[in-house]
Amino acid sequence: MTLLQASGLSKTYGQGRLRVEALHEVSLSIESGEAVALMGPSGCGKSTLLSLLGLTLPATSGELVVNGALAPARERHRARLRNAFFGYLHQEFAIVEDDSVANNVTIPLEYARPRISRRQRRERARRALNDVGLEWALHRKASELSGGERQRVAIARALTNEPHVVIADEPTAALDVATAREIVTLLLSMREQGTSILMATHDPRVADRCDRLIGMEDGHLAPDDAEMSLTETGLGPTREPSGPSIG
Repeated sequence: MTLLQASGLSKTYGQGRLRVEALHEVSLSIESGEAVALMGPSGCGKSTLLSLLGLTLPATSGELVVNGALAPARERHRARLRNAFFGYLHQEFAIVEDDSVANNVTIPLEYARPRISRRQRRERARRALNDVGLEWALHRKASELSGGERQRVAIARALTNEPHVVIADEPTAALDVATAREIVTLLLSMREQGTSILMATHDPRVADRCDRLIGMEDGHLAPDDAEMSLTETGLGPTREPSGPSIG
């Protein structure tokens, strides 16, 4: 099942001589339960594309179909769809350091429609934290946790609204190799529930563990032969390998 279908997405900033085209006529699709790695040099448009696909930024032109329906134009409707359909994982974790882990994890549920009771929010947070091995930290302050633990909190927050697609922008860039390996394993395990992962990364060891690689350069997708399953490229398997290695 196709969850996201982008056709000719473009994004420009400014006007006249100050006009900058960050993304030019990008077309791609994301299927249910697959992990897709988005790779390319810094400034090539990866983050812009993630923002367009995740409805956090409107496209200048082009069309985006989300779960079979055209993405809404009105921000109120986009916000509601964002909260119901997507989970977001940022490189900088985007954690509120002086708040509790539980409150950080339940942030997406505060905006859910229909409303979710406080008791239900806490139970969902407990389950999400248990999934990432952090149930013990429910009442801790986020500032008391290590970098890897804070990223696990961010994953739990991305999971708590039971998203169809998780958008991850360089989720391992600030982590050491061992912690990055664990975080990638957690992310890819979401496929077992049918969740799709769309992940921008510079690390070929991370891309190696995804099902599909999409290359980007200068606001465009790389040539067609750069988008293929990783088994076709010879980089690695299409599903979790036995063992924890990412390289």
